[in-house]
Amino acid sequence: MGDELRIGIIGFDTSHVPAFTKLLNDPRDPYYVPGAKVVCGYPSFSPDVESSYTRVEEFKQEMVNTWRVELVDSVEEVVARCDAVLLESVDGRRHLEEARPVIAARKPLYIDKPLAASYDEAAEIYRLAREVDCPVFSSSSLRFDANMVAIKNDPELGAVLGCDAFSPATLEPTNPGLFWYGVHGCEILYTFMGQGCQRVRCYSKAGADVVVGIWADGRLGTLRGTRRGAHEYGATVFGAGRVAQALRSRDVPLYAPLLREIMAFFRGGPPPVDPEETLEIMAFMQAALVSGQEWREVDLDEVR
Repeated sequence: MGDELRIGIIGFDTSHVPAFTKLLNDPRDPYYVPGAKVVCGYPSFSPDVESSYTRVEEFKQEMVNTWRVELVDSVEEVVARCDAVLLESVDGRRHLEEARPVIAARKPLYIDKPLAASYDEAAEIYRLAREVDCPVFSSSSLRFDANMVAIKNDPELGAVLGCDAFSPATLEPTNPGLFWYGVHGCEILYTFMGQGCQRVRCYSKAGADVVVGIWADGRLGTLRGTRRGAHEYGATVFGAGRVAQALRSRDVPLYAPLLREIMAFFRGGPPPVDPEETLEIMAFMQAALVSGQEWREVDLDEVR
C-alpha cells in the first residue's frame, strides 16, 4: 500500500457514502481523516427496499460531481482498483455476496452495519475471511461516539454491572427485527457489557422492542429500540463506582471517530472490535427476533 490508500466503495444507497467520502477526500473539513482517498465505487442498490432504490441516484450524482469518484460496473472492478474496501450497502442481505470477491482478494474490508441480515450469513462472512486470512471488521459508528468512549474510559465508573441502551429501531421487512436499525442500540449495549450474553427475552410491540439479555455472570443488559415518539441514541451504565448516562455527542461528527478506527485497521492494525463480539451481537439480534415472534426466552446457542 502506498502513502495514501486508494479506497473503493461498494453500495451507494446510504448517506454514509458521501459523508465518509467528504471526511476522507476533503482536507478543508475540520474533521478530515488523512491517509486515504475514495477513488472508485460500484453503485449497487436493492430494488425491493424503498430507502435504497429511491436514494441511490442522488448519492451517485454527489459522488461523481462533487467528489470525482469513478463509477465501475462490478465489485470485482472495485477490488482491482483499490487497496481497501468500504462495503456500504444499506441492505444487509447483499453483504455476503458483495464481500466474497473482496475477501478472495484479501483486501482489508470494513462492512457497515449490520454485518449481515441474519446470523448465519454473518458467520459465513467471518468463516470465509478466516479461511484466507482476510482482515474484516464491522461496527456501528455509535460504538466510537465521543460520549460513549468517555464513559467507557472513565476510571470512576468501575466494573460495569449492567446497562440500559436505547436507539431507534425502525423496521424493514427484508432485514427483520433489530438487524435493520436496532443494531445501533445493540452496539451501544455491547460497548459496555462486552461478550457473554447467554439468553434473551424480547417484548416486541408496534412502538418499540425491549430486549432483556442475561449474561453468563448474572448481569442484566437491556435494549429499548424505539419506533414512536422522540428518538435518541444513548445508555445508562450501572458501574461499581457510579451510574453514568450518555447521549450521542452533538459536538464531534459521528463518523469521524469511526473512520479513524477504520484507517488504522486498513493500515494493518487489529480489528477495533473482536470478530467474536460482532458475531455475538448478530446472535443476540437473531435470538431477539425469534423471541419476539414466538414470545419466549431464547438461548443464543439456539441460533448459532
